Order: sequence, then structure tokens, then C-alpha cells
Amino acid sequence: MPHIVGNRIFLREYLMTDVEALYQWRTQDDIVWWTGSYLWPESLEQARFFVENQVKDSDPCNRKFAICKKKDGKYLGHIGYEHLDLRRQNTELGIVIGDLGSLSQGLGEEAIGLFLKVCFEELNLHRVGLRVLRSNERGMRCYEKCGFKKEGALRDWHFSRGKWHDLLLMGLVRNEYSG
Repeated sequence: MPHIVGNRIFLREYLMTDVEALYQWRTQDDIVWWTGSYLWPESLEQARFFVENQVKDSDPCNRKFAICKKKDGKYLGHIGYEHLDLRRQNTELGIVIGDLGSLSQGLGEEAIGLFLKVCFEELNLHRVGLRVLRSNERGMRCYEKCGFKKEGALRDWHFSRGKWHDLLLMGLVRNEYSG
């Protein structure tokens, strides 16, 4: 994927120079907790292994791309697909804005918009799904603004901070995509 440029951000392939920034956010509870998926604290070696696999394109069905600020190229987090299935024309979206100072500024919404354009217009997908913790209100607002609809829930899926949390399933199909 070459650079995909938006108004305030761009998406690009991972570089080995992203390891330290990735490691920084993958060790912050305020970021990682909302993903419901990363094990933490993560070591620098684990972060390096992740980036190496992205650079090598080790698993083309599970790829992440760096989200960077347009004005200075600063790495902010990543977005990508998981379980890409071109035959069935679907994938699952994963996104993390790992830079605490960049949260709640609409950058996730912009990144999703750019990525959906790739999914629907270049990869010719029919459906893009995602998973989000019900307690992640900021994430759910963003996904709904981008057109995703709630499809169901996995009850008591994630145990953290002393209690169980539901995982919501959301999706967007081609005829709902407004591009």
C-alpha cells in the first residue's frame, strides 16, 4: 500500500523505525485496555517482532499500516485488516490511535475513511466488520460516524479492571458505504 493521504494524516507501510513509538503505546494501559486484545506490558522485542512481520508482509491477510500526521510524519498508531478474505469479499478492521495527545481529534475517523476507500474501492470488498468493547464509547461513536452498525455482542468476553466487559460486533456493507 503506497501512501494514502488525507487532510491531516496519511497511511503508510510500517518501517523498522516505528518500533520505539509502537512499543511506547503498547505499554500504556490507557491505550491498550480499550483494544481488548493486546497482552501487556509488551517487551521491546515483541514490538520489534510485530513491526518486522509487518515490514516482511509475513501474513498478507492480517496487515497493519502506520497512521502518521501529515504535517510532521509523526507515527500515531495503526489501522489495518484482519482475516482478509478476498474470495468472500470481507475483512475485519483494526485501528489504534496510540498517541494520547491525538485522541478525540477526529484522526481515527479520518483514518477509517481512508482505509474504507481502499477496502471498498480497491479491494472490492462487500463487508468490513470490527469488534469493540461496549465500554469504549469514544470508539463506538467514531465507528458509528463512519457508518458501522451494531450487529451483535459477545457477552462477558473480556475480563479487565475487576469486571467482565461485552464485545460488540459492528459491520459496514458496500451499499451502506458513502465513500
